Amino acid sequence: MAPLKSILVCVPDSVDFSDPDPDQTQARGIQLVTNWDDSVIGVVGWSDGGWDALALAAEHQDLPRLAIVSTPFPDDIDGLIDRVDLSLITSKALLIFGSQDPLTGHRHGVSWQKRLSNARLEMVPGGGHDLLEPKWGRVLSHLAPRTRQ
Repeated sequence: MAPLKSILVCVPDSVDFSDPDPDQTQARGIQLVTNWDDSVIGVVGWSDGGWDALALAAEHQDLPRLAIVSTPFPDDIDGLIDRVDLSLITSKALLIFGSQDPLTGHRHGVSWQKRLSNARLEMVPGGGHDLLEPKWGRVLSHLAPRTRQ
């Protein structure tokens, strides 16, 4: 049996994360991790955890894929850029934002898309802030496109 591939999950510290769809994750031969190791094939960040995901993508420039879900674009972008050089991120990035998200929404998604060189923005009509669970299948298909289903 081939070794499992990993997706690193970044969520805010205050969130007790669990796999949104364990059956779907397992069917793709993926394990979820919270620390970097050599098995990581993609990183997903939700809400403020997206900033950590972006930092990892900048640090690990060979990371093929990145998903950013409902991550607020900082009011002080210069403060973030002092910590993370977004120009170093070469990962193919999927940005998922809800059109009805009171915290982020379209404006934040577009702002991230303008800052990341290889990003695709997908808006969820009527979607709010908690999109990681309902869009988990899409996140997996982006981060692990050639894994079994």
